[in-house]
Amino acid sequence: MMLAFLGPVGLVYTFVTLRSTTLIFAEDLRAEAKIAQRALNASLTPDVQQGEWDEVHYIMAAIGSDDLVAALLDKSGRIRFALRGFPIEPPSLEWISRRIKSTGAAEFMRRAGGRTWYCRIVALGPGASGYLMVAQDWTALSKDRDRRIVAALIAIAGVLLIVVTVIPLVARRYVSRPLADLRRRVMNLDGADGSQPRPGGDEMTLISEEFQRVDDELASARRRLLEESERKLQLERRLRHADKLATIGTLASGFAHEIGTPLGVIRGRAELLLSGYPNERKLAEALSTIIAQIDRITKMVRMLLDLGRRREILRAATDVRTIAVRTIELLETEAARRGIAVVAELGAEALVVDCDPDQLQQVFVNLEMNALDAMAGGSGTLRVSASAADSAGGVRICFEDSGPGVPTAIKDRIFDPFFTTKAPGKGTGMGLAVSQSIVADHEGELSLEPNSRGARFVVTLPAAAPPRVLARSA
Repeated sequence: MMLAFLGPVGLVYTFVTLRSTTLIFAEDLRAEAKIAQRALNASLTPDVQQGEWDEVHYIMAAIGSDDLVAALLDKSGRIRFALRGFPIEPPSLEWISRRIKSTGAAEFMRRAGGRTWYCRIVALGPGASGYLMVAQDWTALSKDRDRRIVAALIAIAGVLLIVVTVIPLVARRYVSRPLADLRRRVMNLDGADGSQPRPGGDEMTLISEEFQRVDDELASARRRLLEESERKLQLERRLRHADKLATIGTLASGFAHEIGTPLGVIRGRAELLLSGYPNERKLAEALSTIIAQIDRITKMVRMLLDLGRRREILRAATDVRTIAVRTIELLETEAARRGIAVVAELGAEALVVDCDPDQLQQVFVNLEMNALDAMAGGSGTLRVSASAADSAGGVRICFEDSGPGVPTAIKDRIFDPFFTTKAPGKGTGMGLAVSQSIVADHEGELSLEPNSRGARFVVTLPAAAPPRVLARSA
């Protein structure tokens, strides 16, 4: 197979190389003939016009040699003057005239006297009648080309002979033997010692079959990995939702107490309406009070529902300050019940990020609930601040409490799943792990920074690219 490939390649390469070399050599010879013809034309034209044939004979004899001869043709295209032994018979006048008219010179190859001649005919200079023909011997070029062809064929034959001799030895050492050893190893993959017969086929067939089996096993393993990844993804989603529901459960007691107050007001106003027929002003006030308290209850219930509702992930450019305000309002009742002050330092400048607002709300609620739990002993302060990060294109949201802080011994474990310092039944240990996963999905970072008092958790997110404004053409 290699010989069948290398043979034609070598022949084509030799043909192309010889052809290009011959063309270059021929162009050089042709250029020399043109130069010699121009010089002769310039020298012979005045002598022909004046009839100085001795001078013409002298000039032709001076440039005459074995490989370059010249002759003068008359108007009919027959030889008018040439040195003795001029070997070339000129073509017809019609052909000469047509070629000179189209290309400026009549060029042709002619075999004469056992030689190959390159001939070129041009008209004599102004005022002279007839033509000048120059013939250049190209026999050496033909012989050189034949010699090159023979040498190239010999070289190709030598290369092919070396290939025929060396390649089988090399192939046996580096291909056949390793394949045979690989075949034995492949046959032993099933636990056999290699002595048991296997289905027919050469080494390549057996190896191909074994590789096909391995490929099938890899494809099966890939499917199992994809299924396992999908199960892990579903589990992570359920854990995120479960952590959200746990937060809602913590908030429910505070909301129950908070809802009791407007319900008592509603009941009092309703009893007032039932006790008699108040005047229109008192009736309007009572009804307005009932409506306001119902709106208050509706708002608190809606906040709980919004926090607990499972939504599809949908990212949009959102001001993180809006999300922070919403979470602070959501936890306002719980913070007040525990006697904890919540301070918001969100600034006046919009801080826009590409995010899923519902997921970021879950992160902020988790961090704020952890801060409230850390200050469970009584009064304290939760400070929520937002600003542009030091590095270009970032947004930084900081949650800082005045609690006891995070002990040094557990700082490296607080983001581990199911790790919690809360009492049994008070936490799942997934809040920070889920929050860190959500922030990482947003190409951000959730970190615990050193603080002189209490804990400081910082969420850093990439800022959204500013909208592109297309310039209007005038």
